Amino acid sequence: MRFFSNWVRRTAMEKSMAQRWQLKDYVFAALMTVGLAVTAKVTQPFASAIPLPGATTIAWAPFAAIFLTLGMARLRRSGAVALMAGVLALILGIISWTISAFLVAALLAAELVGLVSGGFAGRTTRLLANMAFFAATCLTGWFIGVTFLRGTPVGDLAAQWLTQPWVLVPAAVVSALAGAVGWWLGEQIVFQLQRAGKLDVAR
Repeated sequence: MRFFSNWVRRTAMEKSMAQRWQLKDYVFAALMTVGLAVTAKVTQPFASAIPLPGATTIAWAPFAAIFLTLGMARLRRSGAVALMAGVLALILGIISWTISAFLVAALLAAELVGLVSGGFAGRTTRLLANMAFFAATCLTGWFIGVTFLRGTPVGDLAAQWLTQPWVLVPAAVVSALAGAVGWWLGEQIVFQLQRAGKLDVAR
């Protein structure tokens, strides 16, 4: 019976993932995009005062990962992160191309995880996607600073950390771990929504 119930559940999930996204899915993704933008706006002023590599990402990750997790759990398929973070990258590109660049790099890292795993239906996949997203955000931000922003305070600070990899590498690791914290918080919300019958996801 247990095997049969698992088979039925897996078949239903595969059928759901094969369906096209509907308008309500796009609306949900848009709400998650707003969540990403708001958390970035709130945490950035505090993190920018900390002269350490990855401080902005580390401060943003625990909150942003909640919305990424909810979005991946709801949308499930590959392309979910691109739909959320990609829209944000397009909007913020009006302000700064550098912000768009590291968001695109981050979403590509997360989407690679989803592509290898066949989507974002599983908790472990969502965890790894979050960790990849924020580690890539940290490293790409540093790379852009060193390569394109030399002569600015941000670029000079990034160049300084180039000679101190024992600081930069842990910053990327901590960024990934901060994303894992947000993933855990997001999964708690997913669980409660699932219990209430508001969200059907794989666990």
